[in-house]
Amino acid sequence: MEIVPKSVTVSLTDPLGFLAIVHREEDGSNKPCIFRWSLSADAWGPSGFMLFQHTADGLKKVEGKHRPPPPETLELTGRDVEFEELLPGQCIKRNLCDLPPFWDQLVEGVKYELLWPGAEYALWDWGTFREHLGQEIGTNLGLPRVIIPGGARCTLAVIESHVFPRTPSPSPVRKSERITGAPCLSVSLEGPSEMILGERLTVTMKVTYDGLTCEDGETVLAEATPIIIQKLPFSFLNFRLHRRDHNYDMWDSDDDAPEWEAYHDDQWNILGINVEGPDIEVNVTDDKLFLSLQPGESWHKRIILGLNELHPDTAVGDSYRFQYWGGRVKWWVWGSRQEHANTVVRVPPWMGSDVVDPADNEGKPHIIIPESNRVEFAILKNTVA
Repeated sequence: MEIVPKSVTVSLTDPLGFLAIVHREEDGSNKPCIFRWSLSADAWGPSGFMLFQHTADGLKKVEGKHRPPPPETLELTGRDVEFEELLPGQCIKRNLCDLPPFWDQLVEGVKYELLWPGAEYALWDWGTFREHLGQEIGTNLGLPRVIIPGGARCTLAVIESHVFPRTPSPSPVRKSERITGAPCLSVSLEGPSEMILGERLTVTMKVTYDGLTCEDGETVLAEATPIIIQKLPFSFLNFRLHRRDHNYDMWDSDDDAPEWEAYHDDQWNILGINVEGPDIEVNVTDDKLFLSLQPGESWHKRIILGLNELHPDTAVGDSYRFQYWGGRVKWWVWGSRQEHANTVVRVPPWMGSDVVDPADNEGKPHIIIPESNRVEFAILKNTVA
């Protein structure tokens, strides 16, 4: 378990998200597993997070109104979006936006400590999500319980009522913005055109190293050499989700309502968070933070969209568009992993930040990544009894 960031400033009128990240460690097996970790039952249930208030006499426990505990057994259906399929090294991310058991007891000007005490879980099994549809998962399987050790914590500083400014979404990055001589990267998305209400939809992102950028914005592959780049521009913050406006009339040429409305969820936007601590040193071969590509090579990543990522009032008949909005690689270097086995850089303690040392990437131009194609999907009724 990891809480990101380790220190956060909270406004009671406009809480911004911070994340609980549950990692599947390297456990000697390369098989996938399914695991259920629910915000309601696991994060905020009786065995979930604890909150302590900083006082002159030390930490004082805040008694919360915890949610009911998770069940010991559960039938896996396509409607349960809290089951995750994990390989070694993958993780589950949940937004801890408003701390429901404790929110009414938070006081402005007071500092708190959120602590994960550790817990055991029965709702898991080896295999894939599809293999277990319709099956019962839990203590009936006779498997040992999964343990998430305790110790993860986050310091919360509650401030006066304040609305954090939200920067208006910029226009998507255009191909013409590429910089001549810099490596050329492109992003494409692939996904289904329908999403069953209550189920999940998988979009596959493909990032391709196309070569070097020419003066006309096109690319040449022949002279390109391997590169290592920071993965930061491929985070959720660089995607946009739009829903077709319910008031839009495609047959009315005088209709002023926009066809598509952007939807911004706090889980996608955790900007404005104050992070404390010194910069840390990382190796550029760390594949959690950096990506190594040969000319012409592509990197693929699956993006899972469930009801948590959609508008709260999503209903059957809604249409959505999902798109990579474009990005900018501020740190990159020529060469392969082997050549840079001992190369280190420094980043702030919050891993969602740019490299700060070496500064300005030693004068190299930024890699401008244009917008991708759009994946458009409609919400359909779940007809499974």
